[in-house]
Amino acid sequence: MNRIVALLGLVVCLCAATAVSAEVDVTTVNLRGVTGYDVNGIGPILVQADAQRNRVIVANTLSSSVSIIDGTNDEVTTIATDARGLQHLKAAALAVHARSGRVYLIAYRSLVVVDPDSGTSVTYPTGAQFESVVVDEASGNAFLVGRETGEIGFLNARNRRFGTLPWLSHAEDLVNLNQTPPPPLRRVVALPAGDSRRSRIAALDGFESKLYLFDAARGRQISSRSLPLQAGGRWHVAGMDDDGSHVYVVTETAKREAIQAARVAVDGDDDLVVELPGFTEPVGMRYNPARGQLLLPYDNHAILHVVDFTAEGELREVPIPAYGNDATALNDDGTVLFIGSWAHGEVEVVDLVEETFVGRFEDLGIIPHQHAMTFNAANGDLYFPLGATAVNGCFGAAVTRLDPETGSSRKIHTGFAPIDLVEVPGRFLVFGNEDRFFEVFPDGHTRLHDLPHAWPTRALQGPDGVVYLVYGPHQSYWPTVYIWGARNGVLTIDPADLSTYDRRIPRQPLAPLVASDGALVMPQNNWGSEKQFLTFLPDSVRVMDMRERLELPDEVTRETTQRVMEYDPATDELFLLRVGESDTEPSILQVIDRGTGEVKHRIEVGANATDLAFDANYLYVAAFGDGRVDLVARSTGSVQPIPTGSAPLRLGQVGGSTWVLDHLSNGVQQIGGSGTRWPLEIAGHADDLYAWGDDLVVIAHAPDKLTATLLDPANGEATTVLEHTYPFGDTRFDTPNSAFYMSGQFGDAVFHLTRAEVSEDGSLYLADFLSGQVFILRRAP
Repeated sequence: MNRIVALLGLVVCLCAATAVSAEVDVTTVNLRGVTGYDVNGIGPILVQADAQRNRVIVANTLSSSVSIIDGTNDEVTTIATDARGLQHLKAAALAVHARSGRVYLIAYRSLVVVDPDSGTSVTYPTGAQFESVVVDEASGNAFLVGRETGEIGFLNARNRRFGTLPWLSHAEDLVNLNQTPPPPLRRVVALPAGDSRRSRIAALDGFESKLYLFDAARGRQISSRSLPLQAGGRWHVAGMDDDGSHVYVVTETAKREAIQAARVAVDGDDDLVVELPGFTEPVGMRYNPARGQLLLPYDNHAILHVVDFTAEGELREVPIPAYGNDATALNDDGTVLFIGSWAHGEVEVVDLVEETFVGRFEDLGIIPHQHAMTFNAANGDLYFPLGATAVNGCFGAAVTRLDPETGSSRKIHTGFAPIDLVEVPGRFLVFGNEDRFFEVFPDGHTRLHDLPHAWPTRALQGPDGVVYLVYGPHQSYWPTVYIWGARNGVLTIDPADLSTYDRRIPRQPLAPLVASDGALVMPQNNWGSEKQFLTFLPDSVRVMDMRERLELPDEVTRETTQRVMEYDPATDELFLLRVGESDTEPSILQVIDRGTGEVKHRIEVGANATDLAFDANYLYVAAFGDGRVDLVARSTGSVQPIPTGSAPLRLGQVGGSTWVLDHLSNGVQQIGGSGTRWPLEIAGHADDLYAWGDDLVVIAHAPDKLTATLLDPANGEATTVLEHTYPFGDTRFDTPNSAFYMSGQFGDAVFHLTRAEVSEDGSLYLADFLSGQVFILRRAP
């Protein structure tokens, strides 16, 4: 058994006792502050070096923020924004203006501009979702393109106004086209000014295979021409020559087959197109202007293609250790290529002068579809966010720094985000979403500890007083492939001495629970189309036996859908709720006899279900997508839809009644009985509902404030018991900013922005994910 090592020993907490109302006293424990952050950077997804200033820019998707890492001392400064980086986008969504150091990030339906020197940001709503952004160095104007609109987004640096430029007519929705997020079919490239011309913008349209040139200062179209490239499919821009004379492009089919590599002339038509052999899932391609090479690794093949444009596009192969190649980076003189490979969780090194594989840095924990890596020429180190996996979820709050000279690496934390908490004798354990946890004592003092494994998602009370901590990313095992860098498991923690006992599991459970006999029951993520199943840990000792899993009749394809499960110890029944293959399809509720494994009822309920509750006679399902709660008779499985306000998100039970919380219309409504609905005058959007004695506690997040409201369900009397100011930014649950474009949740494995538990002494402990704080609410004497 491993002893969890205390990181700081006894830590003086940053806390304040405040009485927000006459009814409730509040103690605020600032865990984010204890760990050294003014603002949390959660869910790093993209990185880009600003070598001129020796810093690395980190775009976050689980918090509305951009983090800046100092390349000299690893100091992290996080700047709050009004929008979250969109998880599905890649490196083209982040740009740095070299002259000013300003950062341009495409977020969810917005453009975020951050000035690291002043620590400020401005967010511009864009309407459509753009995918690619560039900044003209001379004028500072920004240009954006994407598949959702035929217009070009244009930020005028002079008047700081955002608008659009007319361009094309064709548009289509940005959806999950495949396992790996698609590169934009439209791209923009900022071309430097020449001796006799102003700077320009090259805009490529893959739908019609055309190149357009725009005056970068005025935003006016100069010219257009057709390209000798196959239209449609997916297009990648690998880079350009230093003088901006040519842009280098890779095209693939809709079936992910790489078919062409091209040198596209910006002026004239001396294009050179090289036919590729059709290997699948090209990714991480880069043009190396120092050597005239287009470098093309693959997710599905253990090979690096080198297209030599100094030799009329000669195609050469470099063997590399494995498939699973995603992120890449070039060193400062273009002699070395670094490739992040998830198959073995490593960085592979290729000598580009000899065009040969020369070594690998192993055991780095890289996991699938990690498309972000940057080389900081100012210090010679590589940076990548381990938990950033694009389509397969984004986890954690840290960036890894790797020294390619020595192979040594270290983790740079960017925040502390409490993802769950659990009471143990004399205190609470509060787990961050990276690799640390706190002991929080009733008087507010804390102790901080390291965890042996990364990315906790749920904490549960196990048998005999132990704690079960479920951790890990979406997958560590495919049906045919081990993902060596990923690790899923259940950590048993003994509260007496914080020693641990670790058990590996192959995939991430999204709704684990502990049954009355102490067994841990887990619906686990599917990988592609396969039978739905449940797995078990029968006690706190035995490991999971795949032979004992319970296979269910349904087949599931869309991942991360099995996000709610409840258990009735009186009947030994499991109630498993999953959403459909799209957000508009019915959700499926299964009633499972745990003793026999029989699915007693399979019931179609409202779309995009987000919560489930039950009593002796009924099951209650909050159908976020349909604006209703489905009342399901347990005896027959019959469904009675009950209309609610907009986007019902949470269910709560108090005084023998079940209540639903509307996320967008901010109301609490009784289900059944009188059907009473109490509107709430609160800022932002309500997102959690808890029972505290005879009252309900409603949690709401606005862009700059968290509010807790104590609601008496008997008469609707509402009292604000907590207001906390913090730059939360975007806290909506009705966006698709999570894997597989699922709304009704905040992020992958982040189904709640707060977690709460009533302690033995009757206090309500409330952990807030985004602000990194715990609020201890006590009723005033």
